[in-house]
Amino acid sequence: MSARPTAALLALFLPASLALAGAAAPDRWQAAWVAPPIGWEPKSKGAYPDPIENQTVRQTIRIAAAGERIRIRLTNELGAEPLRIGAASVAIEGGAPVPLRFSGAQSILIPTGAPAYSDPLPFPVSPGTQLVLSVYYPDKVTPAAHAQKVRLSKGDTTRNAGQGTEARSAGLASSVEVPGTVRGRVLVAFGDSITEGAGASDSARTSWPAQVSAALAARRDARCWTVVNAGISGNRLLHDGRGPNALARFDRDVLSVPGVTHVVLLEGINDIGAGKTNPAQAVSADQVIAAYRQLIDRGHARGLKVLGGTLLPFVGAAYQDAAGEAKRVTVNQWIRSSGAFDGVIDFDAATRDPAKRDRLVAGFEIGDHLHPNDAGYTAMARAATPVIARQGCPR
Repeated sequence: MSARPTAALLALFLPASLALAGAAAPDRWQAAWVAPPIGWEPKSKGAYPDPIENQTVRQTIRIAAAGERIRIRLTNELGAEPLRIGAASVAIEGGAPVPLRFSGAQSILIPTGAPAYSDPLPFPVSPGTQLVLSVYYPDKVTPAAHAQKVRLSKGDTTRNAGQGTEARSAGLASSVEVPGTVRGRVLVAFGDSITEGAGASDSARTSWPAQVSAALAARRDARCWTVVNAGISGNRLLHDGRGPNALARFDRDVLSVPGVTHVVLLEGINDIGAGKTNPAQAVSADQVIAAYRQLIDRGHARGLKVLGGTLLPFVGAAYQDAAGEAKRVTVNQWIRSSGAFDGVIDFDAATRDPAKRDRLVAGFEIGDHLHPNDAGYTAMARAATPVIARQGCPR
């Protein structure tokens, strides 16, 4: 080829090349908090029983990572019809609200089965920041989100700092995200009530994932970690309990979490226990193990490291029987010895009574022989922190 055609070709393609080289790199986001959707629950204990209409719902969120900007993901993924948001705002607890926008607009109609992101907002946060998200619903709706303590007020109060009436209802945010880096590690704690923090005095601070987050931040060799909590009380591996079963929700609640690099799997005790009260849904130890293998394979296919947690003792719990305890022991033996996980956290060993190895330490549980108290969650966090830290930070 002569020099002239070659020069012509270069002239033809050079501007596009320069444009690509000069273009801004795409945003890289990571989770700073998550709350997987469960569904509309008007009959749960302490729940607000009525649909929400012409009301503002305030949801408090404790952030686990630092960033100069945020964006908020709202969920209608389990909704049966489109969900209209009339307005929304975010504030530091006690501070003035800042309006959120959705493609520049103050309102949005979220389609059935879909999430929706707010526009990125300059809004500095750091670990421990308490955000208050206010969402105004102009229509009569039943948001299928994560039930929690919220505050409700009449009308659109998204621009006010008022608190409203406390109730248990749907908090529409399923995640808060901040700009991430290639040097960050994001770990999703995936499980049931023992991961969500049932029995803790303040699950946002004293659940085992929250205590692990604080412990890692205090270590000079582990400050790359962000820990987010995707636990759902009453959740199960193989059957829908509270929320979709773990195999069904894993893609949404783990694999789709921005920046995720690791997951801790601690789930299965509800599957084992359910067989006592609902024999039609009884599962074997082999079925629980097969579910673990599926989740491990799906995590590895996306490049994640999957850590396994042994199941805590539950003798004395309402749904425990001898057959269930035998299944728990078999499952734990497999978790410890199979080599299928990228690391093992021995929550069982950390919380069991040395004199009665099939029971929780009396001072570690709330009295139902199933759920830890703050001291029990501290023991779990102490077991988990070194295992996670050994996964290392990028250099």
